[in-house]
Amino acid sequence: MSTQDQVAEVWRELLELDTVAVDRDFFELGGHSMLAVQVLYRLTEVTGVELALEDFFELGTVEEVAEELDRLRAQNPAEPVFEGEL
Repeated sequence: MSTQDQVAEVWRELLELDTVAVDRDFFELGGHSMLAVQVLYRLTEVTGVELALEDFFELGTVEEVAEELDRLRAQNPAEPVFEGEL
């Protein structure tokens, strides 16, 4: 699943929408600051990448958020976890 699909799925779930266009702004779709915090928490769970709340407010669309998550993931690739480290 692409990052864009993951972001759209989280938005659909938390905004309780059937579909979300990738170019629509989160706040225009009915989002608010408290819901944005929930979105960021879920996105961190789903993608493993932590996005700052102020960055989320500046980005606004599924497309922009997904691009930023991909950029952050590329900047800080996850270190592999070895069985002995668990």
